[in-house]
Amino acid sequence: MTIFIKNQNLKEERAKTKWYRQIKLSIKTLNIAVICLIICSGFFYLLAVNNSAIKGYEIRDLEIKLENAKFDNRKFQLQSRQMQSVDSVEDKINQLGMVNIGQVEYLELSGGVAVAR
Repeated sequence: MTIFIKNQNLKEERAKTKWYRQIKLSIKTLNIAVICLIICSGFFYLLAVNNSAIKGYEIRDLEIKLENAKFDNRKFQLQSRQMQSVDSVEDKINQLGMVNIGQVEYLELSGGVAVAR
């Protein structure tokens, strides 16, 4: 009978150690998975921070280009206004040798004429 009790106790201890090994193995696996998750999260965090830094530089470059375009636009508008001024137009007329027109006469047609095909 003692052999039977010893065998039963041995089986119970083996069952406990097997269960304990499974838990120990699953905790080890869980720890490895958590560490891998932390490393992957850190990697993706670095990628996101790097990407937003790059976007910041690109936005700054575009803002500088926009300011330059606004400055050029103002400069061209001023230049256009100067060229359209009366003094500028009169100077161009004199340079090209144009003459002032006198009285303008318009021709009047006596009857309405329409041509049909």
